[in-house]
Amino acid sequence: MKTRDAVICYQETEKDTATAVKDLDLVEPISAIDLEVECTNGATSNKGNYISDIVTKVEIVDGSEVLYGLNMSQLEAMQFYKTGKLPTMFPSEWGGGVQRHKAKILFGRYLWDRDYNFDATRCTNPQLKVTFNKAVIRAAAGDGFAIGDNILLTVVAKVFKDVPAAGKFLLQKQIENFTSVGSGEKRVDLPTDYVYRMLLLRFWLQGQDINEIMSDAKLTCDTDAFIPFNRKVKQLDAEALEKFGASRLKHDIFCSHQETVRLLHNKEPDVRPFYQSNTIPDIVGIDYQWSSEMKLNMFDHAGAADTTDRKLTMVEEGHALHATLPVTFGRYDVPEDWFDPTVYKKLELVLTQLYAGAVCEIACEQVKTQ
Repeated sequence: MKTRDAVICYQETEKDTATAVKDLDLVEPISAIDLEVECTNGATSNKGNYISDIVTKVEIVDGSEVLYGLNMSQLEAMQFYKTGKLPTMFPSEWGGGVQRHKAKILFGRYLWDRDYNFDATRCTNPQLKVTFNKAVIRAAAGDGFAIGDNILLTVVAKVFKDVPAAGKFLLQKQIENFTSVGSGEKRVDLPTDYVYRMLLLRFWLQGQDINEIMSDAKLTCDTDAFIPFNRKVKQLDAEALEKFGASRLKHDIFCSHQETVRLLHNKEPDVRPFYQSNTIPDIVGIDYQWSSEMKLNMFDHAGAADTTDRKLTMVEEGHALHATLPVTFGRYDVPEDWFDPTVYKKLELVLTQLYAGAVCEIACEQVKTQ
């Protein structure tokens, strides 16, 4: 098998709020597309504000038809659940620091999957669209991302050279997003057009576990004629941890004593600071670490609390990356086990809400024929 990397663009400068459009005019089947985004922090700091936030949409379109559509948080989580490997992620809060995240749009079960790949020649006008908004968390400034057009985009297609097109690929798309309320059911209509390999659910609110936002998740076909699952979110999350394990990354933070720090893992985070910029390093301890955040205790050697922001580097480990929950069907890599909804007229995801104000997103992975 021969393969090649087709560099579509390298560190191309993008505007703060714009959509980059790249033609996918490749004649060979595409196994994956690497998407890398780099951006520089403001001179002072950039607390709790990451590349994952400012890439608001990644789409592959053919004219008006959306063939693929996730945001960066979903894309990063999807890669982890598909490969068991965390994408390249270097979050940083340091003033003047450079953040760089890279994730794969995988059209197969894994890279170089011969049975699933994307054939751009079967489309009329295939394009990759990447939408940025540098001010999602905080406006560009000294304490946000730096002012000016300093988003750098790299796109590389992983291409088969001598493998025929499979005639099908794994489509990933957000179905719905909403803000949670404090009680009651949220019913989400799901498409019944293609076979499902995975549902990706995201319930994010800093300070809350995903199972404190939603208690139950149920998938029902034709008003309970068939129920693939009806489970507690807490149990589904435990099964996801058993199946996929924890993930780990290096995280540069900028904080003082008893300051809350936003984490990228929602469940059971374990942070281990190993560097501090103070001339004589503080005695650093962890007050708590859970629910997408942590708080440090920082004391100087005289026992006084250090209320000055310091640069720290830590290892962050945990699960439920970006507060996501994968729900898979049968044996993950066996197509015959995946869920076929086409025999039903109605498919609904029913969520039981517990906590108001959370960002909730429902995405899926399905088999799409070409």
